[in-house]
Amino acid sequence: MAEEEIIILEASEDEVNKPKKEKKTKNKKPLDKKKKIIIIGASIFALLFVIILTIIISTRGSDEPVVLDLNTTQLANKLNKKKSYVQFSPSRLENMIKKANLLYAGGNKEEALKVYKRISTFNEAISYYNIGVAKMKEKNFKDALSSFKKAIGNEEQICVSAINAAVCALELKDETLFKYYIDLAYSYLPYESNAPLYSYYVGLVNYYRNYYYEALSALSNSTTDYYKYEQNYLASKILASENLNTRALNKLQKKAKIDDSLTMGLLYSRIGEYKIAKEHLIKAIGHSDDPLHVKAALILVNNKLGNLQDSASSMSEIYKQYDLNATKVYPIKAILKKSLFDVNLAQKEFNKVLFFNNRRTYSLLFYFAPFKVFNAKQTIDYIRKGSMNIFIDEIGPALSYLKRSSTISKVNISISNGIKKALNHHTEQANQIFLKIIDLYPKHSILHYNLALTYAQMADFSKAYKHFAKSYHLNNNNYLAGAFAIMTGELIKQDIKKLKEDVKQSMANDQHLDESNLYMSLIHLTENNQLSLSRWLEKEKPKTPLNLAFDTVIAQKISNAKAYRQKSSVLKSILPKDIMTNILYFNVRHKNSDIKKYAKAIQIDFKKLDIDYDAFDYGPRIVKESYLKLLQIGGLLYHERDRLVKKMMLEKYDIAAVMQTLAYLSIYTHDFEKAYVLYNELIDNLKKNDSATIFLAAVASIGANHTENAVALLELAKLTNPKNFESRYALGLLYQEIGNWDGAIIQYNKIGNSDFKSKYFSFKVTR
Repeated sequence: MAEEEIIILEASEDEVNKPKKEKKTKNKKPLDKKKKIIIIGASIFALLFVIILTIIISTRGSDEPVVLDLNTTQLANKLNKKKSYVQFSPSRLENMIKKANLLYAGGNKEEALKVYKRISTFNEAISYYNIGVAKMKEKNFKDALSSFKKAIGNEEQICVSAINAAVCALELKDETLFKYYIDLAYSYLPYESNAPLYSYYVGLVNYYRNYYYEALSALSNSTTDYYKYEQNYLASKILASENLNTRALNKLQKKAKIDDSLTMGLLYSRIGEYKIAKEHLIKAIGHSDDPLHVKAALILVNNKLGNLQDSASSMSEIYKQYDLNATKVYPIKAILKKSLFDVNLAQKEFNKVLFFNNRRTYSLLFYFAPFKVFNAKQTIDYIRKGSMNIFIDEIGPALSYLKRSSTISKVNISISNGIKKALNHHTEQANQIFLKIIDLYPKHSILHYNLALTYAQMADFSKAYKHFAKSYHLNNNNYLAGAFAIMTGELIKQDIKKLKEDVKQSMANDQHLDESNLYMSLIHLTENNQLSLSRWLEKEKPKTPLNLAFDTVIAQKISNAKAYRQKSSVLKSILPKDIMTNILYFNVRHKNSDIKKYAKAIQIDFKKLDIDYDAFDYGPRIVKESYLKLLQIGGLLYHERDRLVKKMMLEKYDIAAVMQTLAYLSIYTHDFEKAYVLYNELIDNLKKNDSATIFLAAVASIGANHTENAVALLELAKLTNPKNFESRYALGLLYQEIGNWDGAIIQYNKIGNSDFKSKYFSFKVTR
C-alpha cells in the first residue's frame, strides 16, 4: 500500500450508512490507482541463507549409506506425483531434502538423484525469485521482471512470481503485461490452496484484479499469522478505497509501524480528527521517504484546523523547493459546506443554542440595543418617553415623541428619520440615512453610534467597530458605544486592549455609575467573567429589551435554566410579535427535545404564530440567519420562499431588501443559479455594493459553478471589507485550486492562526 495512495480531507460523512455496492467493483484506472505490491519476499534474503545452509548440511553425509527399514519404492512414487505447482515453503524444501537423503540411504540412489535434481530446480527458482525481489527493492523493475520470468519458466514459484511480475509490469506502465501476469497468478491460485499463505495470495491477486470485496474477504479470514502486518495494511488500503476510513484505521493500527505515520495521518484527517492527524504527520516528517507528500498533507490539515498562517508558511516553503510540482500533490476544489443545505446534516450539527457563540451573542445584543437621539434639554422629556417606548410594541407613541424632538436641529430630523426606518426593520435604509449626514456632522457622537449600530445589525463589523470607537472617543460617557466597540473589535480580530482599558477607566472614574452596571457587564461578557455576569443577572433593573436579552444570554451561559425560561418569557411578553423573541422563547421551551421532535415543533409553532415578518424580510442579518436555520431544520424553506416570491412582486418601497432575503434563502434551497441572477441584479442595477451582498453573490457563484465570477466578487468583497475573513478564505481556496499559490498564501497570511472556521466553505481533494 503506497503512502501516497490514500487521499485526505473530505471526511466521509456517514460511513456506517454507506450504501452497499455490487460485489465486484472495477477500478477504471488500475495503472493510476495502484502503485506497489506488498512484496511477499520481505524477509527472503534471510530465508535464502537458511535454505542454502540446509542444503549444504543435508547433502554433506557420511560416505557409507545408512540402511533403514523403509519402503523406498513407495516413497519414490509418492515424491514423483508432482503437482503442477508447489508452494514456496522452506519446510517443504527441507522435507524434500530429508526424504531424498532417506532414499539414498535406503539404497534407491536413482530415485534419490531425481529428487535431488528437483531440489536443484526448486532452489534455482528460489534464486531467481530472490534476485527479482532484490531488484524490486532497488526499483529496477525491468531486471526484476526478467528474474521473475525465469522463476516462472522453471515451473516453480509460479503464483508468487507472477504476482510480483505483474507489479513490475505495473511500474513499467505496461498494462497488457500486467493483465497477463495477474491472470497467470489467478489461474495458479488453486494449486496454493494448502499453502499457509493462501489467503494472502488470494487477497493480493483479487486486489490487483480490482475485486476488492473478494480480496477483503480473504484477508479477513487469514490462513496464517505470517505477514500479518502486510495483510492488515492491504486490508486497510481496500477499506480506505471504499471510504470506510474508521475501519481502515482500526485495521492498520493493529500492527502499525513508525513508517506508517503518514498513512495514519491521512486516515485520521479523512475522519475529521485533524489534531491527531497533525501529530502523526509531524512524526512522519522524519520517517518518510516522501517529505513533499507529508508537508503537502500538513498544509491541508492546518487549513482545516484554522492555522492558516502555518498553512501559508508551509506552502511558501515547498513551493520554493518543488515549484509547480508542489501544487499537484493534493489538488483541491473549493466547495460549499454540505451542512448548509442538507437538512439531516443541519439537524445533526444544530445544538439548539442558536445565539450562543460570540458572533451570535453580540449580534443578538445589537438587535435589541436602543438607537439614540440628541439629548437637548428642551426635548429631554419627549426623548426619554420616546426611548422608553422603543422596542416595546408601541412604535406609534415613540415616533411621535421623536418627531417632536427632531425640530431642534437638522441633524435630529435625519436621526429621527433614520431611527424610524430602523424601528420598522428597514435597516439598510436607516444606514443610508445616517451615512449621508455623517460627513456634515463628523463629530456627532450619537450619529456615529446609530450608524455603527446599523452596520452591526447588517453584520459589517469592521465599519461598526470604526464608528462605535469614534462615537466613544467623541463622548467618553457613551459607555454603550465603548462596550460595543470592544465587541465588534473582538469579532474582527482588532487589537482592543488599549480601548478596553480606556473604557474601563472612564467608568471607574464615573461616580454616578454603580459598581455593577450594564456597560461593565457587557465588557465582562467579552472576558467570560461569569461571577460578574451572575451579579448583573441577579440585580434588579428596568425591563428593557436590551436588559432582558442580555439576562437571557447570561442565564444560558451560566446554565441557570430557571432564569433562562423566566427572562425569555418576560421578553416575549413585552414584544409578542417580534420574530427574535419568539425564536428565543421557542428555543427555551424545546431545548431538551431531540432534534426530530424539535423540528416537528418548529413546523407546528411557526405556522400558527402571529409574528412580524418585516425583521426577516428587510432587517438585521441575525434575524435572517436564525430564522432561516429554524426553517431549514423544520423543513419549511420552500414554504417561506413562496411567500417571499409573492411579497417581492407586490413590494413598492424596499424591493432591494426583499430581493436580498429571497436571494439569501435561494442559496439554502440549492437554487444557486436563481440566487446568482438575483445578486447580480442587486449589485449591477440596484447598486448594492456592501461587502455582505457581494460575498453572498460569490457564494451563489460557486454554487452555480461560475468560478471566475466568484473570484472577481471575492476580490471586491475583500476590498470593501478587508476584515471579512470569509471572503479571504474563499479567495484563498479558489487561488489554491487553480494553482496560484502566491495568491492563496497572501489571503491565508491575512487570516493568520486565528482558529478560523468558515461557515460557508470547505474543500475536497480531487486526486
